[in-house]
Amino acid sequence: MTLHRVEVAVFAIALTVFGLVALALVWSGDWAYAALANLGGGPTRTILVPRVLDGSRVESPADLALWLGWHHAWAAYVTGLSSTPPISWGTGPLFTADEYAHMADVRAVFRGAEIAAVLLVRAGALVAAGIVAVIGVAAALAFDPLFLLFHDVFFPQGNFLFDPATSNLLRLYPEWYWQGITAGVAVSFIALALLAALISHGMLRRRSNTYTRAA
Repeated sequence: MTLHRVEVAVFAIALTVFGLVALALVWSGDWAYAALANLGGGPTRTILVPRVLDGSRVESPADLALWLGWHHAWAAYVTGLSSTPPISWGTGPLFTADEYAHMADVRAVFRGAEIAAVLLVRAGALVAAGIVAVIGVAAALAFDPLFLLFHDVFFPQGNFLFDPATSNLLRLYPEWYWQGITAGVAVSFIALALLAALISHGMLRRRSNTYTRAA
């Protein structure tokens, strides 16, 4: 029984890692950003653009199509589809050095999770769904503290705190985006995990009904 419980625990952790990574990839798509922007009241209306003469940045109008372009480029970089981050606006870098450094850290964490998911995954449904459900409830009740804790754990460098008045990264990914992504990934994961558990349960019952004891 002890060995069985250990196997179940390892299996649940593996499924959790694999499922969350896979769904994070799905929810990183342009469609999710556009949908969440509409649900969140629309995208940020201005972007800070570098000036040619002195390198300072000034407010410039921005629409959903513009933010989608930058999101697409950043998503490709973080998930490994591109080897370089989006850099130039034409008059200079659009994001700060700290923002680029943080997104490089995000890429490293994400790629590490992808490798871990491939190495770990076997199976596991109900336990994994329960883990994500608990995390989801906790996030719904205390999103900001958990969001900060997540960054403290995975990005101890501390380069994830930006000034809302001067950060294009916060304008690209405001709070409504992270709340929507968290909810979307959690609900999707729980639904798929429960479906996997239901299918597995049905297969086990069918095998038990067709099993014939040897004479």
